[in-house]
This record gives sequence, C-alpha cells and structure tokens, in this order.
Amino acid sequence: MRIPAPHWPSVAGRARADAGPLLLAAVVVAAITLLAGAVPPLLSATADAAVRDAVRRNGGDLQVHSRMEVDDGPNGSRVRHPRLAEGVDDFRVRATDELGPGLRAALHPPVATVISPTLKITDGSVLRTFQLAYVARDGGPDVTWIAGGPPRPTASATAAVPYDAPPWPVQVGLSEADAAALQLRPGARLPLADDQGNVKKVQVSGIFRPRDSRDPAWRLLPSLLSPVAGAGGTGFTRFAGLLSRDSLPDARLAFGRDELRRTVWFTPDPARLTWAVVPSVVAKVVALKAASGSSGARDGSLKWEARLDGVLRTVSSQVDAASAQASVLLVALLAVAVLVLLLAADLLVHRRAPALAAARQRGMSLPVTGGELLLESAVMALLAAAAGLGLARAVAPGVSWEWIAPVVVTAVAAGPAFGTLTAARATRDRRLPANRSARRWVRNTVRLRRAALETGVLAAASGAIVALYQRGIGGGVLPASAPALCALAGALMLARALPLAMRFVLERLLRSSRPLAVFGAARAAAASARVLPLLVLVTSVTLASYALTFAAAVGHGTADGPLASGLLRLAWVSAVTLPVLGLLGLAFGTAAGAPERWQTLTRLRTLGLRPREARWVAAGELLPPVVVAAVGGPLLGVALARLTFGSLALRLLTGADPALALPWWGLGLVAVVFLVAVAVVVPVESALRRRQRLSEVLRAGGS
Repeated sequence: MRIPAPHWPSVAGRARADAGPLLLAAVVVAAITLLAGAVPPLLSATADAAVRDAVRRNGGDLQVHSRMEVDDGPNGSRVRHPRLAEGVDDFRVRATDELGPGLRAALHPPVATVISPTLKITDGSVLRTFQLAYVARDGGPDVTWIAGGPPRPTASATAAVPYDAPPWPVQVGLSEADAAALQLRPGARLPLADDQGNVKKVQVSGIFRPRDSRDPAWRLLPSLLSPVAGAGGTGFTRFAGLLSRDSLPDARLAFGRDELRRTVWFTPDPARLTWAVVPSVVAKVVALKAASGSSGARDGSLKWEARLDGVLRTVSSQVDAASAQASVLLVALLAVAVLVLLLAADLLVHRRAPALAAARQRGMSLPVTGGELLLESAVMALLAAAAGLGLARAVAPGVSWEWIAPVVVTAVAAGPAFGTLTAARATRDRRLPANRSARRWVRNTVRLRRAALETGVLAAASGAIVALYQRGIGGGVLPASAPALCALAGALMLARALPLAMRFVLERLLRSSRPLAVFGAARAAAASARVLPLLVLVTSVTLASYALTFAAAVGHGTADGPLASGLLRLAWVSAVTLPVLGLLGLAFGTAAGAPERWQTLTRLRTLGLRPREARWVAAGELLPPVVVAAVGGPLLGVALARLTFGSLALRLLTGADPALALPWWGLGLVAVVFLVAVAVVVPVESALRRRQRLSEVLRAGGS
C-alpha cells in the first residue's frame, strides 16, 4: 500500500499564513521546556549544596571507641606494652575497614586519639585543667621541637608495675602557647592531680610548634596548641600535653586500667558528599551503630557513635520537601501551558476551517490532512523544545526530560487532532434530525459528555486532595497535582455558572432602553459557551495567585538557605510566567472570536452604530470572562493556599509552620493586568478591522 505523500505547497502555505499563532505556540513550548528542563537539575545541584552546607554547619563526625587490651601481669602487677602505639594504628585500620568503600569515600582520613581523664593543675589556680593526649594519623600531625625534644620512655620497655606503686612518671610536650601560659620549660614538672587528689608525675620533655596548625588532627584537641577558655565550664581554661609513640605506654601505666579513652575520628568531607550518596551513607552509618558493641563490654569490640545519619536525615527530609514543593509549581506551569497550547490549536483550526473543509471536499483524505498537520506541528514543537533544552543546558548543570513530555505531546498532537476532526465534520453526511425528541437526545448526549468530563476532573481533584492529606506532599505526582487540579475544577464550575449569569443579565437588559448594553450582553452570552478560553484565564490567575501566596509564605520564613532561596526563586518565576501564559490565552481566545465579533459589529455600524460604541460592545463581550478570572481567580488561589499549605511541609524549610501572609498587592496587580489587557485588545482589534472593506463584511458568508 502506497503511503500518501503530503502536499508540500499546502503545508508551507498554511505555515506562512498562520506564522503568528505558530510562533507564539513555539515560544510557549520553548519557555516551558526551559523551565521544566532546568528546574530539576538546578534543584539537584541545590540539594548537593544543602547537604554540604548542613555537614559544614552541624558537623557529624563518626567516632569509634574500643577498650585497650588488658595489661595485667604476674603477681598482681601491670606490664608496660612498648608497642601500644602500634595497637592504636591497628585499631584505626580495623575501624576504617568496617566503613566499607562507599562511606569511606565520603570521609576524610581517620585520626586516632588516646586521651586521659581531665586533671587539675594544682599550682593554686583551681580553674585550670590539663589532659594528656596522643594524636595520630597517616603521615602526621607533624611538629617542630623548638626546645627540648619529644617525650621519651621513662622505664625499660617491658617494666612491671604493682597496682599500689607510686605515681608512674610520664613525659609530654607542650606547645609554645601552653608553655608560655604555664611558664614552664623543658625538664619542668607539671603539678597535676585527679579528682580524688591522686598526684600525677608528668614532666615536660620539650616545647613544639605545629608545622601546619590547620591540620585536621589538631581540630579534635585544640588545647594541644593553645589554652582553651571555657572548656570544662565557665571560668575554666584547658591545657593539654602531647604524648609520643614512646611515652604512650607510660601514660597507660600512669592512669587506671580503663581511664585512657581510645578513639578513632572520621570527619565527613563535604566536597565528596552529594545528594545521590546520602541514602547509602545513612544506611551504612545506621548499620554500624546497630552492630556496635555494648559500652559495658570488656572486649575489644568497636563501639560506634555518630551524628552524621541524623544530620543527613534532616537535610534529606528538607530536600524531599523542596522537591515535592517544586513539583507543585511545575505541575501548575505545565497545566496552564497545556491549556494554552490547546487554545492555540483551537485558534489555528478556527482560522483554517474553510480551507480544511474545501480540501476535504476536493477529495483530500483524512490521513493526508492529519499527516500534513502533524508534520507542521511536530517540526514546530520539536524545534521549540530543542531550543528550550539548549537554553536549559546553558543555565543549568544538566537537563531533565521528566517534565517536558506533556507540553511537547500537546503541541504535537492537539493541532492535528482538532484539524482532522474539523475536516471530517465538513463532509460527513450526518444530518440534523427533524424529530424534536431526536434533536433533544443529541443535545443531551453532548451535555452528558461534558458532564462526564467535568465529573472526571472533579473526582481527580478530590482524589488529589485526599492523597495530599493522607500521604503528604511527598506521596507522588497525584498529591503534587492537587492545586492544579483544584484550580481546573474551580474553573469548570465558573464556566458552568457564567452562561447562566449572562443569560440572566441579558434577560434583564432586554427590558431596558440601553441598546449598547443589550448588544454587549448578547455577544457575551454567545461567547460564554466557549469553555476553553475561560478555563485558561481562571486557571492561570488562580495558580498565579497560589504561587504569589506560596512565595509570600516562604519569604516570611527563613529563606536564606540554599533550598528555601531556590524554591522562592521558582515561586516568583511561576508567579510571573503564569499570568503571561494567561494573557497569551486571552490573546488566542480573543483572536479566535474576532472575525465573527467584528463582522457583527461592522454590520451594526451600517445601522448607525458609531465606532466608539462598537468598541464598547466589543469590550462588553470580552469583559465577563476576564472579570470572572480577575475576581474568582485570586479568591480560588487563596482558598487553595488555605486548603493545601498545611500539607506542603513548609516548616521543614522555614523552621516553623509559616503564617499565611496574603500578598494583596500582588493579587490585585494580577487582576488589574488582565482588565487592562482588555482595554488594550479592543482598540487594537478595532484598528486592524478598520481596514476591512464594507462590501467584504456584508457579503454573505464573508468573514
């Protein structure tokens, strides 16, 4: 079977004749593709920044403790272990191996410490305390001895010490700042005692200077480099002495068997932590804590302590909330964009209806008609989408394809579907029944179809609200669609009410002596039967008002974090884009009805209607749906905000449930912009139609 070829001159001619609407539709596709393609990668990058910022601000070190091996000797004595520092190194390696490759990659190299209990400096100053500390990591930390030397052993390598022996001597090094504050030189003895008054025999072996004071090992024990005020309580000052690998065994004997605390510290590396690795890191940390040995165990089992999982869980909940809230705004943009593209397709078909009917009557098949229209719309939509994705790639670290499908599919399919249906109706042999009951049945069928569609939208909106309340904002696309579906449902209800209101107004005006008002009301009553333009206007104003209220709520909270500020920018972009889409929908709807409107008004001019009066009648036709949108849209938007804000988890970003601060100035500005747009459109239309010859208007069937 031969595939029918398109008639290329017809395709090119239609595109040239309707270049304006096609270009505007392409702009909509490009703009929404830009937003939908750029927002998810930007949000992902913001999530990475939020994770790093949370780790920098809140820390999240992992600590692992283990009791030292017993040092019991014969006859109730303790034995000096000269290779005790090697045991600390083995402990550090064993703890590192338990991390696993994924968690290990997100952490800085480990630092091992052995820290003594806090001692008192017994030189008359009761507010000064002292600790002995051993610090080790791969390759450091390095020091330079500017006086004396490193601590040395004070006894033979394997000396045995009775439990009731006098205080065991141990050497430590002091930093320049500590030595100056304590006024001690190498060889001096530190006057120290524990809380029970037991004297400790500690001698200064030398004075050191760190080669790199920013070495992460010193961060764990800043008192090794300089006195730390306030450590241990108000008014206290903490000092510390540095143990060497040689003096660590002596420090073990200088204290009780379990008084030295052996710890390995793992510090998160913010540069290596991204949003993508958070789940695996949290899972591994939780597993380590779950498998951790008991704090009372006497064996050498590892006992893990960590705040990193808590820090990452907090930021994870914030990122999830921000992603879901961004989805609410993106769904709102997509919903209005789809409606605008449907209206643009309706305008194109309205302009092309005579040509499509003539082509069909000349024998053009429906597949050829649909194929030509599909070719045109596909080229337009794909080029516009490519431009939007290119811009998204220029402003964002990547491109997301997840949200662009609804807009592209609508832009590609709506025009061909509407056009093919119009061409099919032009030549169908179905006649209007002469039977009154049959005609009533046809009308009722149309009404039932519309009622079924409206019922489906109302059911979807109700389901979305229930899902939002039950699952919260992170429950998927359906809860995120609740504001958009509710706005669409509200617009449908207003579309139902507007024709009834216009008929009521027309009936009242028919009894008056104001012909201009009657003409305007009659035109408005006829135009109110078109549902799609009103849906675009009401939905865009409603969701713009919702976005403004959302921005005000987030802005009144704590919006200085990476996530909150990014979400606030998206809300403001949505609050600007949605009214622009609504104005574009107003232009499309106005253009679709312009030929019929001005044909009627021009004919009335032959009966004495003046140009200014014709403009008033045109304004009377266009104003009712705009007034409904300008008044009903902000009210619906505020109602939706009250209905949904409690389930949006805004407190995770703002720190508390934000008060609903209504931006009345913004809501009023949106309403005024649409009303002013009518005042601009009517004179422009009048000027364009003034060029039309009276003979063309009066000719039967002329447009």
